[in-house]
Amino acid sequence: MGFIRMDTYRVKCKKCGVKTVKVPWASHRSGFTDAFEQQVAWAVCSMSKKAVAKQLRIAWNTVGEIADRVWDRLDTRPIKAGCIFRRIGIDETSYKKGHKYITVVVDHDRRCVIWVHEGYGKEVLDLFMRELSEEQRKGVELVTCDGAKWIRSSIEEFLPNAERCVDSFHVVQWATEALDKVRVEAWKEARKENRNQKRGRGRPTKDSVPKDRTAEGIKNSRYALGKAPENLNESQQRKIELIASRYPRLYRAYQLKEELRIILKMGYDDARENLDRWLWRASHSRIGSVKDLYAKIKRNYDGILNTIRLGVSNARIEATNNKIKLLIRTAYGFRNMNNMLSLIMLSCSYVDVKIAYEWESESRESSSKAA
Repeated sequence: MGFIRMDTYRVKCKKCGVKTVKVPWASHRSGFTDAFEQQVAWAVCSMSKKAVAKQLRIAWNTVGEIADRVWDRLDTRPIKAGCIFRRIGIDETSYKKGHKYITVVVDHDRRCVIWVHEGYGKEVLDLFMRELSEEQRKGVELVTCDGAKWIRSSIEEFLPNAERCVDSFHVVQWATEALDKVRVEAWKEARKENRNQKRGRGRPTKDSVPKDRTAEGIKNSRYALGKAPENLNESQQRKIELIASRYPRLYRAYQLKEELRIILKMGYDDARENLDRWLWRASHSRIGSVKDLYAKIKRNYDGILNTIRLGVSNARIEATNNKIKLLIRTAYGFRNMNNMLSLIMLSCSYVDVKIAYEWESESRESSSKAA
């Protein structure tokens, strides 16, 4: 590390105070050259902040501040350039314990993050929508998302030509959560029967199945019920057979979950026909959790069918969320929200962060062409 000392002109103004002339190789009040900051930004995209700070002999807090400044210099966001986004994905992801979320927007065609902000909900997403021009809003053709009402409301308000596509993964997740509620109810019922069971005289017969084992089997059947039948092992198959023979209500919920999973893999015409039948069976199932699932799928009916018809998914944004969480874990957290958002954009957006010597050579070439 070297230190640069340079005398610069200072101007004293009665209104503005003392102003110093800006140098071409450093940002205002930075204390580091642009090339050094470029090196820090490149390193922090793949290393922890602690490792970068130790290697380059700077403070831990300074690493995040430099990442924020570099992003401000490199930010030529497509939103500002007026680019048209035809297919986007919207999701929220947690960055910290205690229900701390950020909202992420990705461009499926450019395969990058185009917007990220602290918090979630309609008010947060509306900030992104208002950054778009009228032409950009009309240019959005589809939006992949989960079934959140705030996303739906914002799309309907700002994107007149967009088709909302509810990701199939989330639909199966809803069904699995509803099934798990039915499983818990069945387990509580079996445990209650065990408590009320009176022990008979003599030893139990060899073929009898104690009810307490049945309750234990239901309690430990969560993963068996969540897996596809073709992926079950022998132990899990026995659990499903036990449920089918002794708890028809739970087995019916399991069948409805599997039917829905298969429907989502069908072609559009077959899926629409079978989904209508599934909705009728779910509404007449007399199972509270399944009826709640029916209402949710009925509410997102068009979005689910749009996903099947257009053959899209939210896989890219889910992968991006995992990358964001890995960045945060690698950095061992952030004390400043702006620094964290800047690092996410440096690592996951359209910007190609160059190492210092590559950045300097490109800067010289651009300067020579301009001259």
